[in-house]
Amino acid sequence: MEAVCRLRSAMRCMLAGAAVLTATCASAATAWPDRPLRLVVPFPAGGSYDIIGRTLARKLEQRLGQPVVVENIAGGATVPGVSSVLKEKADGNTLLLASDGTLSINPYTIKGLRYRPDTDLTPVTIVSTVPHWIITRADRKQMTLSELKSHIQRNPGKVSISINVVAGAAHLGLADWKRRNGLDFTIVPYRGSPPAMADLIGGQTYAHVDVIGSSVNYVQDGKAKPLAVLQVEPVAQFPALETQRAGGADALQVRGNLALVVKAGTPAPVIDRLYQEVKASVHEADFAARLKTLSYEPVLSTPEQARRFLQTESIRYGAIARAVDLESN
Repeated sequence: MEAVCRLRSAMRCMLAGAAVLTATCASAATAWPDRPLRLVVPFPAGGSYDIIGRTLARKLEQRLGQPVVVENIAGGATVPGVSSVLKEKADGNTLLLASDGTLSINPYTIKGLRYRPDTDLTPVTIVSTVPHWIITRADRKQMTLSELKSHIQRNPGKVSISINVVAGAAHLGLADWKRRNGLDFTIVPYRGSPPAMADLIGGQTYAHVDVIGSSVNYVQDGKAKPLAVLQVEPVAQFPALETQRAGGADALQVRGNLALVVKAGTPAPVIDRLYQEVKASVHEADFAARLKTLSYEPVLSTPEQARRFLQTESIRYGAIARAVDLESN
């Protein structure tokens, strides 16, 4: 009988503790945010990722009633930006706008990476897709990706195609296309789109794989022309552009996504509220219009959906990194 009483007493303590924990979490979510937020964008100011980050920050300020300060910590394959976030408390007051490189590629391409995306970071949502295309200078004869491929085959070793970052989604996608089709050309990495576009227009490179939103102005100004969108789905802004056939040997596919993440350990109620506020922000007409100008498509997956998707993408990128010999040793 005494043992039964002790068991009942222990159970009451456990239930009371759980109730206190639940109340504490709910209270934390209600109180959050109680100070300004910081949104780290690990890319240069003025680029398409930065535009989305600043647009989102303005919306969250209105919805959360606190300033949201955008901080650009560019370079280093986004590692310095991630490190800055991980130095802060896991309280939801420091946010990170992350790319595929940050979350799914760096673990395979950077030796001794100082963070683990799956355990150190928690996704809030996949904000949007990041469509890519391949473009050439406006006066090039090639009008399709197939014609560019034929030109490379006729001129082995003489064609150079640029990318806007080393070991990012564009680099892996282009290297995989090169391997699968047995092509001989040079991949030239740049630090961002502006210098890559300057050399493309100047004739130093032959073509460029880029985020559409980062080079669309050059196309609209008649300085460059797109050959194809590098995904299966058409892009609403350029419906006539060639798309890629899923699983096709000739397909040059680059899948990009932009995610909002926080430090692991951030209270679940805070993550859920942040997700709801981001979702509502992106659905506003002016935000949707901003995405459209960049050819981005909203995704807005739940935190759990985002976690599963990023795990799948990580496996896919790991296989590509090994196949094209970009995996770190």
